[in-house]
Amino acid sequence: MRTLPRRTRRLVLFAFPLAAVGCGGDAGPATSGLDSPDIPLAPSVEDVYAVGVLDGAEWEMFGSLAGVAFGDDGSLFILDNDAGHVVVVDPSGEFVRTISNKGEGPGELNRPMGLAVLDDGRIAVNDMGRGIQVFSPDGAAFQEAGFTFQTGMPGPQMYAMPDQSLLSAGLVVGSFGALMGEEEEEEPAGRPIGRFRLDGTQEDFYTAWARPPVEETETETGNIRMVMTGLEAFSLPLSLGAFRDGRIALADSVGYRIKILDLSGRVVGTLERPIPPVAVTDGIRDAEREHRLAALAEGRSGGGGGSFVVTSIAIGGAAGRGGSIGPDSEAMRRMREDMREDRIENMTFPDEIPVISRLAVDRSDRIWVQRSALPGEAGPTDILTADGQYFGTIAPNGIRIPAAFGPDGLLAYIERDEFDIPRVRVVRLVDDQLLETAESD
Repeated sequence: MRTLPRRTRRLVLFAFPLAAVGCGGDAGPATSGLDSPDIPLAPSVEDVYAVGVLDGAEWEMFGSLAGVAFGDDGSLFILDNDAGHVVVVDPSGEFVRTISNKGEGPGELNRPMGLAVLDDGRIAVNDMGRGIQVFSPDGAAFQEAGFTFQTGMPGPQMYAMPDQSLLSAGLVVGSFGALMGEEEEEEPAGRPIGRFRLDGTQEDFYTAWARPPVEETETETGNIRMVMTGLEAFSLPLSLGAFRDGRIALADSVGYRIKILDLSGRVVGTLERPIPPVAVTDGIRDAEREHRLAALAEGRSGGGGGSFVVTSIAIGGAAGRGGSIGPDSEAMRRMREDMREDRIENMTFPDEIPVISRLAVDRSDRIWVQRSALPGEAGPTDILTADGQYFGTIAPNGIRIPAAFGPDGLLAYIERDEFDIPRVRVVRLVDDQLLETAESD
């Protein structure tokens, strides 16, 4: 971090000006340079409520929390993957209702992986392999928009657009079809972002920069041999945020570069800061492997190195002649453990750590940009707007980008309590909180 001049700057968090980026026109995308030194910000928050307990009512004993989203009135929608339902609580955290239940029938959720609240209050849930299930706010009405792995379907993060469509970095998993005896799809040239409509149709919105190729990893246990996609450390970001008017902020590159896309997916501006990426050294490689292996041993979420796709399975011996190799069999459990360790030991490292880890856009159209850090550390978070106004940087030990932004400064975090019980904690940015920079020599 560069040294600040000896001064004190005061900002009002809820009074940030919001100027719109121009359309670009024939002159091409405009570029805004944010070359100010880091200006420390320390916004305060107050606890509102927390839900999620070890022993209590059925609705509040969460299994696996796949996502949260706020309604315009401050109600919170909590997606429990294990239970296959959406829990609705009011702005004070009081239980209102559950929507749907576990199953594969109409209006049921089998493997929900993400949700979004549309402008008209409907709740869209991404049910993996089946498509988008849409519910009315009271859960009574139901609509299904079918999408499949073979044709492409949304990823876990979905963003509601003004035309009631959903924007998402899509999933096209040709290898799933190959495992089922179907022809494998050709890999896309980049990372597709699609617009998914509730009539079941979809269209390309933007193609983000492609990751460098990663070699496959092979694991063998007994008579089972499995080949899976490799693991990449410090992978190129693909992080989106939606503004109220439908424009999109996108981070997809190594440097500090944020693209502003219009409603058609055209780049109309870029935001850049002169912060270089960090070169990956042998020490960083060793530290990252140790960090991930430690997380895996402790059973922390993501310790296995993230998701992966199995590209082929070869079975011999008794298993190949009808023995038990189901997903819950002991052989497959051992293989999954070995697989995660092998992927960490053999993961691919880029030459540089991308500057941006992720970004998000809040209800006031401010962009929160979390910067990357060294293994086991947290990075700082910048606050700026689409027209290039930089307001400051929150320290790594300050508030983080939440799982969802709500009205009136509400922030929702998915976390685990001191007993490792999943919960959702909701806080509020203190209204009219004055933010002061630290003085430096």
